[in-house]
Amino acid sequence: MTPLAWTLFAVAAIVAVADWAAVGREDLRLESRAKPAVIVALIAVAAALDPSSESQRAAFLIALGLSLTRDVLTLGGERHFVAAVGASLAAHAAYVVGFQQVGWSWLWAAAGIVVVLVATLGYAVRLVLGVRASRPMLTLPVVLYIGVLSVMVVAASATGRPTAVAGAFLFYCSDALAGWNRFREETPYARISIAVSYHLAQMLLVLSLV
Repeated sequence: MTPLAWTLFAVAAIVAVADWAAVGREDLRLESRAKPAVIVALIAVAAALDPSSESQRAAFLIALGLSLTRDVLTLGGERHFVAAVGASLAAHAAYVVGFQQVGWSWLWAAAGIVVVLVATLGYAVRLVLGVRASRPMLTLPVVLYIGVLSVMVVAASATGRPTAVAGAFLFYCSDALAGWNRFREETPYARISIAVSYHLAQMLLVLSLV
């Protein structure tokens, strides 16, 4: 990466830590500023670095912009939940498009499919059953979301890039934990775990551009 990109990446990391601290202390004022600021900084990183594929960078910039929209909507509370989910779904789709710009290894894709199948049996089925029991109208959107998220993991795996694979896996963990806490049951330290895994996922995905 260029010196400017590394500097911006360091800024993103510092702001991310500030956001995690805000989440841990339940400082909503700081969180409302730091959370979107992390993605703004990562957008700047993606724009400043030297990518291996310009078309992938374009897709990732769209994904980051949609992620920023998701973060702002999420901070708006429950009334913006559906819109936030829509923005997140579109962001995952944009990441899939980006991964496809750098080739496809069926061997690595198969590894991603195995991971997704294990996650589906251990988590996704139980989550969907929980949604069906508590908020049946959301069953189809949740199934669609899990499907697109799973495709992203497979597409990232197919690139064979460790940073892409790790980033997509952490994204899956972050969204899975968020869904579980919303539709099944709350788990200890969920909010901080979601924030940390989400930001690390986005950072790794940006690094995978190089």
